[in-house]
Amino acid sequence: MNKVFAIAALLALGACSNAQNGATGNNAQATAAADNAQVFNHVADNDVLTNMFRWWNDAYTKADGFTAQSFGQYFTDDAVMQINGKVSAKGLDDLVAHFRQIQHKTQKVKINLPFRAAFTSPDGSKIYTYHTIDAQADGKPSQEMVSGYAEIRDGKIALINFLSVEGAPQSGAR
Repeated sequence: MNKVFAIAALLALGACSNAQNGATGNNAQATAAADNAQVFNHVADNDVLTNMFRWWNDAYTKADGFTAQSFGQYFTDDAVMQINGKVSAKGLDDLVAHFRQIQHKTQKVKINLPFRAAFTSPDGSKIYTYHTIDAQADGKPSQEMVSGYAEIRDGKIALINFLSVEGAPQSGAR
């Protein structure tokens, strides 16, 4: 379990390091890189991924909450959702079927917002996140820790690539 998060952390650090290494050169480049570093480390509360999860939490509570039209507000028509290296859904209709199945099998699923950690790539094409989920199935509560990224195209989510493990962060962990 710790290996998954260690790998995700190393990937994130590598992305941070690459963004910072690009800051060499003249003063204009250094200033631009500093501005990008702020964007890179800034957690926006109104990005498409956060807004989608806000909507998702509400849609989960409604029998007709998951529709292709509603997913289309946040996802590209050809969006792919990949969890733990496996494709879970391709396209809007597949997203609907996937999440309606989860909705029918569970009594509760809540993506906890705000994210525990999140940042956006300097060019805005990726949103990296670490968040938790509370769920209940067959009367048994469970928790998940999720880390990964979403690729953004034309203001919508084109790919979700998450690693998810059961469990909760230790007390005091970020």
